[in-house]
Amino acid sequence: MARRAVDHGIAVREANLADIDRIVEIEDASFPDPYPRGLLKAFLYMPGAYMVATDCGTIVGYTIGIIRHRTLGHLVSVAVAPGSRREGVGRALIGEALARLADAGAKRFMLEARESNAPAIGLYKRMGFSEAGKIEKYYADGESAIVMELNGSSGSRT
Repeated sequence: MARRAVDHGIAVREANLADIDRIVEIEDASFPDPYPRGLLKAFLYMPGAYMVATDCGTIVGYTIGIIRHRTLGHLVSVAVAPGSRREGVGRALIGEALARLADAGAKRFMLEARESNAPAIGLYKRMGFSEAGKIEKYYADGESAIVMELNGSSGSRT
């Protein structure tokens, strides 16, 4: 059951095994070096927040957040289907994932974003994240990652 409804008929709920095929499709369409199916499936069994956004029953995005070191919420991946971008899906997914990670004990949050992904970096900044560093040649193609952080007080439900 969806925990929170969002604009335009979009709902966010926990991911399950039946969602993997669609998650893989979105992953493959979103990233030049997508996570393999097995890893996306394995995240289902890790503590944290693995969420999908649905629009009229169709999955249009997902996010994976895990708890590290008991109090660090790490957003591992956020992806929205190309036809559903810039409609608030990413914001809804991130907001719900942050809330669930906070409920699980996260006091601060982090993520990595491709240096060239200005739309994502802009969204993260609008959600309260700040740039905390850079990891050179983080991605398989040699692109660097911007490390972004958010303190817990901003990680409450939006």
